[in-house]
Amino acid sequence: MILCKFTKTDSAVYLPHLDLLREMGRAVRRANLSVKFSEGFNPHALLFFSQPLPLGLPSTAEYFCADSDDDPEIFMNGLNGKLPRGVRILGAVKCEKAEVHALTSHAAYRYKKAAKAPNQAQLDDIMSRITVEIPVKTKKGQVVTDVKSRINSLKDENGETVAVLGCGKENLRADSFGKFLSSEFGWGEDYDVLKERAFINANGALVDVDAYYGLAAK
Repeated sequence: MILCKFTKTDSAVYLPHLDLLREMGRAVRRANLSVKFSEGFNPHALLFFSQPLPLGLPSTAEYFCADSDDDPEIFMNGLNGKLPRGVRILGAVKCEKAEVHALTSHAAYRYKKAAKAPNQAQLDDIMSRITVEIPVKTKKGQVVTDVKSRINSLKDENGETVAVLGCGKENLRADSFGKFLSSEFGWGEDYDVLKERAFINANGALVDVDAYYGLAAK
């Protein structure tokens, strides 16, 4: 099994998750890489992806596992010659099983705003609140929900807000939280957000996925 870290930036941010899966499968075949396929009438490459991104959100910390016995470096270089613009493999390493999608519990998002950036005291004020209620997308539509437990931390880094939010079972969409920050600090629609890290909850402590798997990204 090979764990790969990849980007989804530039025009690829508008590539729906299912289309991304198909593009990655095509790239595997075009690069003549050794990946096991499913059985049945419509076999597909056994690629196991982390949670899908909201459409339009860029990321430099996406992951998937490939059921392959290839050398990780050869696998990465082969794929990078066949992927669409904005999708690039940053690193690859052997792993025991396809579990990153199930283990990932949090992700870090960087919110950039040229003006009206909140300082640490303002962010600490949000973290000190008993509840943080925001509209959240559900199958039934927008529902106002208390998401305080899904916000792990808020940090001011050189005028940019870095939010570590829950994903997986306790998911808090970065775009929904961005709208909350916009309403708090008067950003309007003029701000950027980037997913830059992902974490695994290891015995109560958040560990960067790269460090957990010993993945040296480039």
